[in-house]
Amino acid sequence: MNIVDRMGEILQIQQKAIMALSIDSHYKDAVDRIYNAQKEGSIVITTGMGKAGIIAQKMSATMASIGIPSFYLNPAESLHGDLGKVRENDLLIIFSHSGATSEVKEMIASLHKFHQQTNPTILVSGTSTPQFDVDVLISYGQIQESCLVSKVPSTSTTLMLIIADILAITAAEKLGFNDVWFKVRHPGGIIGKTYAKKDE
Repeated sequence: MNIVDRMGEILQIQQKAIMALSIDSHYKDAVDRIYNAQKEGSIVITTGMGKAGIIAQKMSATMASIGIPSFYLNPAESLHGDLGKVRENDLLIIFSHSGATSEVKEMIASLHKFHQQTNPTILVSGTSTPQFDVDVLISYGQIQESCLVSKVPSTSTTLMLIIADILAITAAEKLGFNDVWFKVRHPGGIIGKTYAKKDE
């Protein structure tokens, strides 16, 4: 194997998948739901298992840093008491490449029993036919994972990350996000020092 050539192939596979993404009405619906959740005092809860769960954690951290209250909920832990963190009208953003993650299916079914209704949900997935009910489906379709072992999440998580940023940033900007919002949430670190210098 020529390592340099192989690295180029991996890059090309992921670039091709990114270029195939297109913004449609489902993206706007998702942004509107995030916006409305913030306006109505609901929390945006991200969730997913494995590598998809790591992307969910990143989206939650991004939203919190730009003014949209959020936390990550591990689907498996939700079945051991953490369902109590979710209120009836809180918005769930689910990341699942297959749209069939068993822990997510159990979590949603349990929340339905707990609240006697389904929480509003957004799903970011590679499937167009998820195995649980969702209100908004953002599907990036069939893709080629970039590893020779095709089950390794790589291209799929890259797309999830990009979609997560698109939704979080657009929703925050719709809510009026600006330098003032960001400054008050980042008093420390290099970002905080940069803002402090501007105020001098």
